[in-house]
Amino acid sequence: MTIGAPHFNVQIDPDAEPLRVVADGELDAASAATLAGALEDLPASEAGVELDLSGVSFIDSSGLRVIAAQVQRSEAAGTRFTVSAASDAVRRIFEMTGLTSLLAP
Repeated sequence: MTIGAPHFNVQIDPDAEPLRVVADGELDAASAATLAGALEDLPASEAGVELDLSGVSFIDSSGLRVIAAQVQRSEAAGTRFTVSAASDAVRRIFEMTGLTSLLAP
């Protein structure tokens, strides 16, 4: 399933374990709602959620807020949430904001 906004797309592989969500484009105030909706609508998965941000060229505080909200939902549900890949630009933002613990090695 693919969900999109201008300059941003989200693909979901509901058959993957953990559920795999792949984002591509610019994750900003204009597109954060697209990612938030996709994450909120995911089916429950004991294996958790893997978010691939390797195709995200830009992320701002709106995108970080969506990811932080998903982390809280996952912790409350007792499931795992990871960012499996991040572009260099996204990795730098995660490092600057202290969120590197979310990045898979």
